Amino acid sequence: MENFKIIEFHKTRDFSNKLNTTFAFVKQNFKALSKSILYIAGPPVLVASLLLSTFMGDIFKLAFGAAGNPEALQRYFLSVNFWLQVILMFVFMMVSYVAIIATTNNYLILYSEQKSNAIDVNDVWVRVRETLGMYFITTLLFGLLATVAYMLMIIPIFVLGAISPFLIFFGVILLIVGIMYFAVGASLVYAIRAFEKKGFFQAITRSFYLVRGKWWSTFGLLLILSLLVGVISYVFSIPASILQGISMLHNVKSGDLNAPSGIIGTIVFVLHSLAYISQLLLYLLPTVGLAFQYFNLVEMKEAKGLMSDIESFGQAPSATAKDESY
Repeated sequence: MENFKIIEFHKTRDFSNKLNTTFAFVKQNFKALSKSILYIAGPPVLVASLLLSTFMGDIFKLAFGAAGNPEALQRYFLSVNFWLQVILMFVFMMVSYVAIIATTNNYLILYSEQKSNAIDVNDVWVRVRETLGMYFITTLLFGLLATVAYMLMIIPIFVLGAISPFLIFFGVILLIVGIMYFAVGASLVYAIRAFEKKGFFQAITRSFYLVRGKWWSTFGLLLILSLLVGVISYVFSIPASILQGISMLHNVKSGDLNAPSGIIGTIVFVLHSLAYISQLLLYLLPTVGLAFQYFNLVEMKEAKGLMSDIESFGQAPSATAKDESY
């Protein structure tokens, strides 16, 4: 605690500085932040991982057990049990996602207010409880708006397909570009709603305003942090996939076409669950990174924290940020 130094939010940062600050913040607050996430978001994440692992296990068992029997697969996919699993899995995955974002953003707010990394879980929980509805509504509206945008962007594919099947390829490229542009442009919505308390559609408009001119920088930050999350979580999936493959090869040789069972099946189940849990919990990295990108862009375009961001020895930081390479 003697060496603790508050990380300033309202500060312009270049691309590498934003990455370094993200990792520095997570390292500095790892104990309190991970404890908050495990206590608040841990239960729904655990339930979601169990539901997902069970669902995937059922699919594998059915795929091997119903080989050459498509009617059995059709009955399963049309059964009440299948759709109940899908609905429960979707609900708990959404709750997990929202809980992690709400916990991380509220922790960031408390860190800024208390100027300390010794933040109590109860304080974070009080804030999460007060804002959980807002985060749920934001996620639902985000999903609805993304669906509408997708439907609008898919129209050119049909138009191009009507002209020539060859042009469908360009339509698909256009669709992918449109989805990426929308996703990156609206990526600051959660941060804006958290720190500025704006309405959803106001936050969407403001997000596109802030990202304008810095789209590639925002995309690069999201890409690197998301790839890092994927690589780390995949560490658990590699041994699970190897064990699963070895078990399947053994079953094929013995003529017993069943999914992995016994001790191997349990290990595969646990490793897949750990991979999913780590992937969700590590989502705090993109959330923290986007928060620093939000403050960086606000400071660059509006300099809101310039007057209060006074450096040591009485030197005020320059209003001009170091330009990014994106």
